[in-house]
Amino acid sequence: MTSNKTRRTPTVGAAADGAVTEAAAVEFLSTHNDFLERHAELLEQLQVGKTPDGVASLVERQVVALRARNQDLRERLRSLVANAKANDRTFARMRMLTLALIDAQDEAGLDRALAASLIADFDADHAMCFVAAWTPSGEYTHLAGVKGVPPLASLFSQDEPACAAYRPVEYGRVFSGANLDGPGSIALVPLPAFGADATLAVGAVDPERFTPGLGTMFLSYLGDVLGRTLKRVLDPGL
Repeated sequence: MTSNKTRRTPTVGAAADGAVTEAAAVEFLSTHNDFLERHAELLEQLQVGKTPDGVASLVERQVVALRARNQDLRERLRSLVANAKANDRTFARMRMLTLALIDAQDEAGLDRALAASLIADFDADHAMCFVAAWTPSGEYTHLAGVKGVPPLASLFSQDEPACAAYRPVEYGRVFSGANLDGPGSIALVPLPAFGADATLAVGAVDPERFTPGLGTMFLSYLGDVLGRTLKRVLDPGL
């Protein structure tokens, strides 16, 4: 005798005996996130072990998880806002330096622009613009001609801005008169608009000020502007 009952076919994720697997239950609940709201009576039957902080109910666990997630999002937002404000300040300082470089009409004016707008506004302690095979017309604090061996072997070999920590003796070679007790940091900024034989060195006694992980967008911009200023102020035939 044939039974009229229709044999039930196990759904995807069901075990051989027709029982729903744990993975299938997870998948179902993740795609039906209002299931427990529509079947609130199940909340009384669910067993949720206590966590170290004493939270026991499912709702409380969800609240704790959401609070942790919101805290993480707030921290990320706070970091983004802080970075944006720092970039705004850097842009404002870069604008003032650019205008000062535009106004520089001679070597003395260029030296004053670097002194007033570069060191004071960019949290640096020293700055020197090195130009190979050039003799300044006077004594300047931030302009130097280099004849023969440069103070650093890599001074004129950088294609992009490079930041690193240097030993006191190396730092002292770049910035004459600097007397550090420990390592300092230097950013080497090539000036491509002028040529391969011009580099701006910006130094800080803090070895963490100019690190390899520092973003170089503003340094590259500074190199472009300063290179054009050098080309205008100094003899273009150099």
